[in-house]
Formats: sequence, C-alpha cells, structure tokens
Amino acid sequence: MKKAMIILLAFTTFAITAQNKDADRREQRKEMKENFTAEQKAELRAKKMTLALDLNQSQQEKVKKVFLEMEATKPKRPHNWKEMTDTQKFEAKNTMLDSRIAMKKEMKNILTEEQFTKWEKQQQHREHRFKNKKGNKQSLHRQ
Repeated sequence: MKKAMIILLAFTTFAITAQNKDADRREQRKEMKENFTAEQKAELRAKKMTLALDLNQSQQEKVKKVFLEMEATKPKRPHNWKEMTDTQKFEAKNTMLDSRIAMKKEMKNILTEEQFTKWEKQQQHREHRFKNKKGNKQSLHRQ
C-alpha cells in the first residue's frame, strides 16, 4: 500500500510540474509575439513556410509581402466574444473568412501545384488541431 501511495504521489508531482512548464511556455510565446513588429512576424512566417514547402527566393519574397499586407489589414481582435452582439460576431467572422479567401488566392498564384496542395493540408491540419484544442477546453470548463 505504501508503494502504491509513493508511486501515486510521484505521478501527481510529475503531472503538476509538466502543466506549469507548458503554461509558462505559452505565456512566453504570447509575450514574444506581442513584441514583434509586423515586418518581423511576416519574415518569420515566410521562413517557416520556406522550410516546410521548400520555396525559392522569389516565392519567399512574395509570401513575405502577402504576410505584411495581411498584418496591415488585419482587423483588431475582439476583447470579449461573449459581449459582442450577433451582428458584430457576423461581421467579425465574415471579415475573417474574406481574408482567408484572399490569402488562399494569393498563395495559389505564388506556389506551385505541389506546394499549394501541401500548404492546404497544413492549413487543414492546423484548423483541425485548433478545433480539437477548443473542444477540449470547452469540455473541461463544463465539468
């Protein structure tokens, strides 16, 4: 019985420590993103995309330019989604979808067919991962 209690205590300690590190990392990433300029954010995103899709130099420059334009025209994020009216929510979602459509058209013009297919798969994976995280958080709040 004592061994079982010691093992349980060890696992509990490990789980708590792991959660704290994860929260710290998220907080640090958030702070770093807030401190970056639009130019820096665009450059980092373009370089990540270059690594993932093996872009050539001209594609990399075009993608960086698209990211800069997106950052400049990006609407402010609402502070509290729950306090927004239905009309405001509709407008926010509509604007977001319009920007996604424009981004997809731009990427289709810049990337080769193979690169574009790979990029679309990455976008779907990212969206799926986001929905899973959001769903898990909501289910945790309900309990």
